[in-house]
Amino acid sequence: MDSVRRRSWGRRLVVVLPYLWLPIFFLIPFLIVFKISLSQIAIAQPPYEPVLDLAAGFAGLQAFFAHLSFDNYATLVSDPLYFLSYLKSLEIAAISTVLLLLIGFPIGYGMTRLPRPVQPSIVMLVVLPFWTAFLIRIYAWINILQHDGVLNRALQGLGIIDEPLAWLSSDTAI
Repeated sequence: MDSVRRRSWGRRLVVVLPYLWLPIFFLIPFLIVFKISLSQIAIAQPPYEPVLDLAAGFAGLQAFFAHLSFDNYATLVSDPLYFLSYLKSLEIAAISTVLLLLIGFPIGYGMTRLPRPVQPSIVMLVVLPFWTAFLIRIYAWINILQHDGVLNRALQGLGIIDEPLAWLSSDTAI
């Protein structure tokens, strides 16, 4: 009977742990960013107002919520620079998602169709680049996409292009 209870507790723990993980590593950072989006910029430390002062008690909490505003969101839709930038971000995100699905699903399907002994090696080849640091990958892409980078030299060597293309700081690079 005691081992059944322990096993039941272990099963509950396996279910509860992901639910504890989500608030800690998703909900709390999301709320922090949401709070910043409702705040005003301040040239000081901390860089945003209002600051939550828990020592002031309920009055401090009321003052905190009273100073939050949706002005930043109003600026997002009223200022053409921000609005067009936001729309461009959504466009790039949508195109990236579609391209990744078009590339990822056939690769994933092909990996599942490979013989069972080969699959772990192929998965490792796909996952291994993600183990490198993000900054190192960015510098590698800059080296590949720059004006006299590997991609332009390869395309010129193959006779596909006559002069180097501008890949960096373009939608294509993103």
